[in-house]
Amino acid sequence: MTDFIRIPSNPVPAGGEIFMMETADGAKLRVAVFPTENARACVMLLNGRSEFIEKYFEVIEDLRRRGFSVVTMDWRGQGLSSRMLPVSEKGHINDFGAYKADLRNVVETVVKPRFDMPLVLMTHSMGGLPSLMLLADGYDAFSCAVLCAPMTRFKLDPAKRALARISSNIAVKLGWSRGSVLGVEEYSLEFEGNKLTSDQRRHERFRELQTAAPNACIFAPTYGWLHAATHAIDDLHQPGRLDSVKIPVLIISAEVDALVDPADHIALAQAYDRIDCVTIKSALHEILMERDEFRDQYWKAFDGYVEKVI
Repeated sequence: MTDFIRIPSNPVPAGGEIFMMETADGAKLRVAVFPTENARACVMLLNGRSEFIEKYFEVIEDLRRRGFSVVTMDWRGQGLSSRMLPVSEKGHINDFGAYKADLRNVVETVVKPRFDMPLVLMTHSMGGLPSLMLLADGYDAFSCAVLCAPMTRFKLDPAKRALARISSNIAVKLGWSRGSVLGVEEYSLEFEGNKLTSDQRRHERFRELQTAAPNACIFAPTYGWLHAATHAIDDLHQPGRLDSVKIPVLIISAEVDALVDPADHIALAQAYDRIDCVTIKSALHEILMERDEFRDQYWKAFDGYVEKVI
């Protein structure tokens, strides 16, 4: 039996259902379903690294007001899904292919059977990478995808990017894949100086959720996670890798993103006819948790794009 994490400042959207589902390899995924009466489509909503379902209650309400039902989940290894390591605060994965498989599994076993309607894929940050991997395989269960600040490339200079690749490769070869990456800053704990959002209220709301459920939190990624991420990103940038994407994809990019590279979003849109890109000026990485002036621009772009196909 599972339940939502509840705090006064973050009410649970009405009618929400939450449950655990088991994957073929024995991992347990925490999945939530939010039906909307007379919905015109269903959104598969995927969060980023270190996040969990409850952080997106406001976003879920935004979607339901637009006439969408919503399905979302905690990725394996974070939130209240199965952890990969005994030290639960470490964010770990061996292969981003596991994320991709989990996404497809939830769509095929939860979303499609419950919602016989058009499907929209909506992601934030890390959630965008396994989503693009799945779409690159030609998967076409969705009518379209909207990717918020997707993790297609880390915002690092070339030397630091190469160092991340080399250090994670060495760590994995030496059996240190479960060790935490050194020097990674955790911006969710303090508002001052954070590089996620300029909205203090929304930042503090997530901190309240973390305090209410510390067992849902992860912090520094492991070298195994970094190794898996860099290899997935490198694969994504192989020439022609996204040629098999069959649905329209909109990337909504944050201009002053300090975590993922907005220039790469533009480059992908220029390289592939199926991908478009909109950049929100002055926004930080967590556009959906930003001030209303930035969130309004996100929703304007989302609405205009989705209405073309739904």
